[in-house]
Amino acid sequence: MKSFGEKERACELMFIKLGECWHLWTPEGFDIIFDNEKEYGDGMGIIGVCARMYPDVVILTFELMSNHLHICAAGSETRIREMFGYIRMFLERHMKSLGKVIGWNRFEPGLRQLATLDDLRNVIIYDNRNGYLVHPEHTPFSYPWGANRYFFNDDAKEIVQRNSRKMPVIMKRNLCHFRDAGKVEGLMLYNGYASPLSFCRIDIAEQLFRDASHYFYKLGKSIETNARIAKEIQESIFYTDDEINDVIYRICRERYNVKSPSLLNSNAKIEMAKMLRYDYNASAAQIERRLRLDGK
Repeated sequence: MKSFGEKERACELMFIKLGECWHLWTPEGFDIIFDNEKEYGDGMGIIGVCARMYPDVVILTFELMSNHLHICAAGSETRIREMFGYIRMFLERHMKSLGKVIGWNRFEPGLRQLATLDDLRNVIIYDNRNGYLVHPEHTPFSYPWGANRYFFNDDAKEIVQRNSRKMPVIMKRNLCHFRDAGKVEGLMLYNGYASPLSFCRIDIAEQLFRDASHYFYKLGKSIETNARIAKEIQESIFYTDDEINDVIYRICRERYNVKSPSLLNSNAKIEMAKMLRYDYNASAAQIERRLRLDGK
């Protein structure tokens, strides 16, 4: 069995081998793009076609939300921006064909280079958590519109690989409204939608974590990091009641030297309520429940 140091060095070597790594995101305040399962699936296909058009861009993970997207990738800034240009163009063409009028000129990407291994890990975690935080009916291992569900999940990978088939040429052309999209090779379908396993290098992304246990630990213990990334990209982020509860008890110990929020005086509770609202985007209902405030 490899030691902690050996595992960490292997991760560092993979990070160096990848070269430049980036977090790309689009504005959260954009119009609704995907209204239903079919449209999300169409979005997956468009991402897949564009990823296969740029084989020198290594997509490590991605996530589609109703009105924005996240991509974590390695490659040159120029090529990643070019790839995004096709994603935007194909989305605009496809949604227009469905009768959707959207102000695509505002669909501009943010792009930040990830300078350290830990920064890259944190962004992968942030992206892979994004869907389930907005959709409480899912976990990071079940949200269907991204690569998140396949990380360190060999059973899911095996099922998809066993039941996938090639995406038909006509489907690629119809999704992108671009004849040359039909020439893209290697894109696979699973349950009618493009499989992330055919265009996303999850196998490489996994090698940036020491092991499955390390990934799972960061997935559940990255509240502070997720809050920092959300502020950087000006995105609202949501936390479950359990996560907010962990934050409250930590602040009680570290800031107020008490064991529970029930021991806080009224001024301290008001101060904490402001921190939870503005630093962690806790909802009014969450704050009232956890601090037993009256909401006035």
